[in-house]
Amino acid sequence: TNTKVHESAVIAAPLERVWALIRPMTLSFSSIVASSTMTSGTTPDQVGSNHTITYKDGSKWTVRLCELSDLDTFLSYELVSSEDPLPVSGAIHHIRLRSVTSSSQTYIEWDTEFASDATAEVVQDSKFKKLEAFKDLAAALA
Repeated sequence: TNTKVHESAVIAAPLERVWALIRPMTLSFSSIVASSTMTSGTTPDQVGSNHTITYKDGSKWTVRLCELSDLDTFLSYELVSSEDPLPVSGAIHHIRLRSVTSSSQTYIEWDTEFASDATAEVVQDSKFKKLEAFKDLAAALA
């Protein structure tokens, strides 16, 4: 069976501003990402486009955008490859935003479905990285 990690947060910024940072797949808000480059496709938001994410620790992952909806403010991407051996054979990420109607805040959910070979360490690492990304996102929008 697959292993799933679910994390969520409320970001003190309106949905439109949060979506503007999430949608391009650059992860420019993340303190652990050095750069993100589209490597295939005509535009970064094209479903099927590949993006190479270079992390500050030197690792590089290629991901493919699988779904994107401006109407429902969500995107999904899957891990395609890595320059280094991957700790898991597959992972699909889903990020969804919802407007908090009583304030100008945004509720964000980030789910990852890992292949059945994901270790407890991989799952915990994913959880902590999501929580760190939420903090980075909030700081970028402050």
